[in-house]
Amino acid sequence: MALNDEELALVGQLLEKKQMYYRLAYSLTGNEADALDAIAQTTLQVVEKIHTLRSKEAFLSWSKRILVNVCREFWRKNPKTLPIEEALAAEGGCGLAIEEELMLRQYICQLPEIHREVIHLRFYLDYEYKEIARILEIPEGTVKSRLSRALETLKQQMGGALHE
Repeated sequence: MALNDEELALVGQLLEKKQMYYRLAYSLTGNEADALDAIAQTTLQVVEKIHTLRSKEAFLSWSKRILVNVCREFWRKNPKTLPIEEALAAEGGCGLAIEEELMLRQYICQLPEIHREVIHLRFYLDYEYKEIARILEIPEGTVKSRLSRALETLKQQMGGALHE
């Protein structure tokens, strides 16, 4: 299938924003190889499905959504396989002592997928609620409730030791 100039320009945004896509993929998969595979798969799906995009203004959210879905598929095939030390080194942690950060990451890996996603998007990639809602295609209130449940679960798992 041949792409027109407008579609080629949109696909070019993937290359221009490759670091943002990489951070999202890495945060959700936990390692470089899987993140790069997810980006490659996302690029392929974007090219194959670009004709279904209704508005070029929605490209960024639409393509991020495809990437999140590709990463979800990874999680389904490889649950709880986040290599914690590698993820910490790439992301720089979240301001906790290394032992706390490792423990937190282990607990995050145990959360249901819908809670892991919002935790990663909000705290590791620093997305606002509205952007998370667009990426996951859910209402903003659902983002907030999932985040609240995830944080409550983490707090219970860590025996109330979670820094808020």
